[in-house]
Amino acid sequence: MERVMLKELKMNSRNEVLAFLKKLWKEEKASCPMCGEPLELLHKKAKKDDCDWQCKHCDKAFKTMHLLDELNQKMPQ
Repeated sequence: MERVMLKELKMNSRNEVLAFLKKLWKEEKASCPMCGEPLELLHKKAKKDDCDWQCKHCDKAFKTMHLLDELNQKMPQ
């Protein structure tokens, strides 16, 4: 499983990326930005961990804290 980088999300603005990350953290239904399939929690047994998500169709991991760090570096305010 490969970790997704910010540029792969194909989102044009900081607000768009933040809205996507907040949706994941609230555990709302979200689709993979690349293929449109639903995302699932990566660590289902650790129910309190809502930071890592996966797309089984693309075999990609969405590590939200890494994405947030990358966002802050590449798209500051």
